[in-house]
Amino acid sequence: MDNELADRQQAIKLRLAGQSVEMICRLLGRSSVWFHVWWRRYRAQGPNALFDLTRANVQPRRIAPDLERTILMIRQRLTSQIHSGTRYSLIGASTIVAELAALHIRPLPSVRTIERVLERNGVTLPKVRLAPFVAPSTYPTPQAEESNQLHQVDCVGPLYLKGQRQRYYIFVGKDVFDGAVCLRIYRSRRMEVLLDFLGECWKSLGLPTQVQFDNAREVVGWGPAERYLSRALRLCLRFGIEPVIIPPAHPERNGSIEHFNGWFQPRLFQRHYTQLSTLKRELQRLQQTVNDQHVQQRLSGLTPTQHRRRRKLRKLPTGYRIPTEPLPIAVGRISFIRQVTVHGNVHLLSQTFKVGKRCKWEYVKVILDTRRAQLTVYRHGRVFKRWPYPFVKK
Repeated sequence: MDNELADRQQAIKLRLAGQSVEMICRLLGRSSVWFHVWWRRYRAQGPNALFDLTRANVQPRRIAPDLERTILMIRQRLTSQIHSGTRYSLIGASTIVAELAALHIRPLPSVRTIERVLERNGVTLPKVRLAPFVAPSTYPTPQAEESNQLHQVDCVGPLYLKGQRQRYYIFVGKDVFDGAVCLRIYRSRRMEVLLDFLGECWKSLGLPTQVQFDNAREVVGWGPAERYLSRALRLCLRFGIEPVIIPPAHPERNGSIEHFNGWFQPRLFQRHYTQLSTLKRELQRLQQTVNDQHVQQRLSGLTPTQHRRRRKLRKLPTGYRIPTEPLPIAVGRISFIRQVTVHGNVHLLSQTFKVGKRCKWEYVKVILDTRRAQLTVYRHGRVFKRWPYPFVKK
């Protein structure tokens, strides 16, 4: 091949220098037909035309028409809102693969193949890769690498039934890793309600290592009494769970559960409810669909329920009664993630602590250790400051 390519290049160079075709063919031992073939290719496409063209069949193999039709029909069924069973279904390629596997269809196409089928038929748009935004500062995000390592808890509401003035609130608990959820509806959002929901969540999903909250009053308390730790925080400490409190007015730091709230609310509230029992049944259907039908890529194509059956998770007994009275402070840790103000302060537990102006606008983690009765500030994962905290002894 090297000699052949060299002869072609030499022939073109000699012709460009003004040599005759007969002399070039006699010098290289080639025919005039051979010369004119490569001379035409060179004039049409340039030097790259002197290389041999590939003889490989580069056309991608298309899937069978009946399989492509099956994929489109499954997608149409999943996007339909007529049946209650598909009202909260996911519609992506991973879900379609799981349904094809459940129907024992062989050969099973890959996720990327299904994505190409949907794009080719105009059902979806191709993904647009965008560069991430520049983070203003490093945020100490809690890690979630296995089930029950991190839960997030939030409240949606107030809600109203049609023709009624009674307020209702939906409490949502979600496992950040596997996506399992727990949903309950209550008539208020007082601290007693939050305690009851935490008990229901820990009976359903299990006891997490960490549970993340926002700065709502039913979580951290209100006023000067906040510094003595609320009943919700004391309950978490009692069960060996570390509460994590995100910065105030930053709901995006509870991103997993806020994304879920934004996903299910349009689907849940596309109908008007006149009875509480109907709304409770719909919440139960939503919870069951998410836990039993939503396929997660990070779980290797399993649903949260299937993944959890393979794990040994610690749960509260079904009949266990969650105490609602104030508990003594147990040994443990409470993490507060705070953004340092322009004056170098952090605000938590209705108090102000001086960190330093050189840390302004940075996110730091402040850990309250109830055993040692001290607050420790971690900056970039390292101990930065420490203060005594005498209120845990009272």
